[in-house]
Amino acid sequence: MNSLVPKKRLQQFETLHINLTKSEEELFQQLHRTNRKQINKAASHPFHIEVLEKPSTADIRAFQKFYNEFATFANTYACNVFHVNTMKMLKDKNSLIITKLMNEVNEILCYRVYITDGEIAASLYSASHFRMKENAEEKRLISVANRYLIWINILYFKERNHMIYDMGGLTTNQNIRKFKLEFGGEIAHVYSGYEANSKMGQFILWLRAKKMRKG
Repeated sequence: MNSLVPKKRLQQFETLHINLTKSEEELFQQLHRTNRKQINKAASHPFHIEVLEKPSTADIRAFQKFYNEFATFANTYACNVFHVNTMKMLKDKNSLIITKLMNEVNEILCYRVYITDGEIAASLYSASHFRMKENAEEKRLISVANRYLIWINILYFKERNHMIYDMGGLTTNQNIRKFKLEFGGEIAHVYSGYEANSKMGQFILWLRAKKMRKG
């Protein structure tokens, strides 16, 4: 979970916080009009949303497979063994929630993975097969589905008395940044990274940083 307080070894970055103490109507009205329109449109589709509050290792593996297919087309980092093991540790601490949206034939259109401490729900991963579709109508449907899943997730965490929905880091990619900002909320500065509690932990983090520098 990101820290709101500066700490040694943690890096500062921007994210977007949505205040879940607001009413559902207030949250809906702070959405960009395009999102409001698409969310209303989604209600007419036979979408099915599943929330995995206690995901299994098999659920994590299924997400990894879906995500890595997405990553290939999106030209982004894959979900590797390190990331899977991190999700397993979060699962063991009841801090991992996986959500997915399916169409009428149970084809998964999009995933979102969250880390939660009971007060803040932070987006850890998101993936859809938007880029894999060639048909314009299918692309539009996945766009609608992705926004709808985020909205339903916001309401899910609100209903479970979370205080903040964290959209995840606001990157320099202007398209992604614009997409996230259209859900309302306020820009916040948080601190993220890993802290080691032992010499072995420090060594593992050093190896990880070395590997990251090499790509």
